[in-house]
Amino acid sequence: MIFELNVLHAMLALAAMGCVYLALREVRRPYVSVWRLFVPPFLGCAVAFGLVLIQLAANYPPWQFGAALLIGLIAGAARGLTMQVQIDAYRPRFQARPAAKRVLLWVALVLLLCVALDVVGALQSPGLGPLRYLAAMLATVSAGALVGRATAVTARLRHAHWT
Repeated sequence: MIFELNVLHAMLALAAMGCVYLALREVRRPYVSVWRLFVPPFLGCAVAFGLVLIQLAANYPPWQFGAALLIGLIAGAARGLTMQVQIDAYRPRFQARPAAKRVLLWVALVLLLCVALDVVGALQSPGLGPLRYLAAMLATVSAGALVGRATAVTARLRHAHWT
């Protein structure tokens, strides 16, 4: 296992902070355009990919991360298909209730927490290896949820725009 900090941790921290910042902006805005839906999931996937790479270097099986990603995709797609939105008929953008937007912020904060757990695990003893593994799994589920939500909402927007 890799027990020291490296440049990857700094890049992961910046990506996680960017994800939280953009999720907070989405919570504060009344309307969200389609291209802005995919920026937090992109950053979330970068965080999850980095944490998974660290764990794959520690010889954890890759199929577990694939299963975690699939669980996150299903949960995010279910959330995107069931949340109540108001769709603008003239532009591809939507307005969601504040409670639905806050879930996005919480998922982004979980990603930031996962990076913090991995950094603490890298700084502390090798006994925190399972904690780093749990952080990578949770980050993978969270990134999948972000991607699933954005994809489902975009599909709803496209379907509503053409009907």
